[in-house]
Amino acid sequence: MAQEHTHRKDVSAQQQRDAAAQQHEEATHRAPESSSASSQTSSAHDGAAPIAPVGTAAAISDDAPSKPAPTPWGKAVGLGLIASALITVVLLAFLWPTYESKAKDVTVDVVASQSDFEDFTQAVGDAAEKNGQDLPFEFTRVDDRSDAVTHIKEREAYGAFVLPASKDDKLEVLTASAANTSVSTMLGQTGRSIVAAQTQAGLAQAQEKTTDGSSQQSGDQQTQQASDPSAMQEQMQNQLGSIIGAAQAGLQGPTITDVVPLSDDDPQGAGLAVASLPLTIGGIVGGSLMSFGLKGSWRRLLGVVVYAVVGGLAMVLILDAWFGFAPAPAVELWAAVTLSLAGTVGLIVGLNSLIGGAGIGVGALITMLIGNPISGAQSPKEFLPGPFGEIGQLFVPGATGTLVRDLSYFPDASLVQPWLVLGGWVVVGLLLIILGHHRTGGHAHKGEPSRRDAQQEPAAA
Repeated sequence: MAQEHTHRKDVSAQQQRDAAAQQHEEATHRAPESSSASSQTSSAHDGAAPIAPVGTAAAISDDAPSKPAPTPWGKAVGLGLIASALITVVLLAFLWPTYESKAKDVTVDVVASQSDFEDFTQAVGDAAEKNGQDLPFEFTRVDDRSDAVTHIKEREAYGAFVLPASKDDKLEVLTASAANTSVSTMLGQTGRSIVAAQTQAGLAQAQEKTTDGSSQQSGDQQTQQASDPSAMQEQMQNQLGSIIGAAQAGLQGPTITDVVPLSDDDPQGAGLAVASLPLTIGGIVGGSLMSFGLKGSWRRLLGVVVYAVVGGLAMVLILDAWFGFAPAPAVELWAAVTLSLAGTVGLIVGLNSLIGGAGIGVGALITMLIGNPISGAQSPKEFLPGPFGEIGQLFVPGATGTLVRDLSYFPDASLVQPWLVLGGWVVVGLLLIILGHHRTGGHAHKGEPSRRDAQQEPAAA
């Protein structure tokens, strides 16, 4: 009986070991707790003590949540320093162009003869130097007022001074507030300063003539004027008329003509300037959503197209139909905003596809911290230090601002460069998406498992 009992115990133990081996093979598909419970139930049914399956305890130990190790103190200090450096860079990126902004090289036409042009530029330059300022204008002589108007409409000049052709004419200042309100104000102030200086010179000249005329009169003339009060009165009236005429001309100031005015809905031009930043932020947000929310390169590409087209239409409806900030032809404006969004979104999605999550930061750095501050949306590109004004036109924010403004107010201006710049950024984004597709197999970012690797993981386990 003892041998039979021992034999049964051996058989039961062997069955338990077989069951444990089978459960170990199924460990990748079943929870460790379920395997342990099944083993204990089987052991209890056979009347023997439960035996833990081989490897079950290790599996439970591996899957059990463990408390993460605390971050080293040095790393905490390092991340704090890096974050402070980043916020410093962000602040400098937005404030430095404004702080260094200076009125210079503003192209302005002068309608005058060659001799009058030389006298005018010399007088304006001397006045600026006397006040301790640099001359902000770059003057170009033209023969006719119509030529100056054409240059303004084609955005080859910000304005013009039309010098009077005779003593009865007044100085006329041609401005374009749609180009930039600051430059228009500066041109008007310069024109008033010129007229005030001319008035002061005229009054001084009239007073000098009066004094010289009185001193040069002979005794007989003075006796004759004293005996003829009407002649003296007429002379005094003529002199007084000259002085009053000069004073009135100074009070009236120049004639200021706004060749390209802003929309009545946006008289200060703040709408277009403010719209630049939401366009940039919208592109960054859209690119981040497409990167994190969509898997597969072609699906992301479709998302970029849909976002750019629909988002561009929404922004056009707000800018033009609702607020009237950009009174451009609807189709052309829609195309410009769509390309702008597609350029930013495609860049971020493409960089994310190519190098992973860091690509979003790189894309935001290019568009927000570099492109936006030097875009010339707040002030003319000529005001920015060094060559940054022209460089800013090669980024999406700068090209977008110029294109939208020209479409809205300067249809005669050349639009080739901004269209090419925006189209170029769209192509760059597309190429980055394609490169990321081939680099990762089209299914994951760099550093993430591809679909083939994900399918092989259970078999390897």
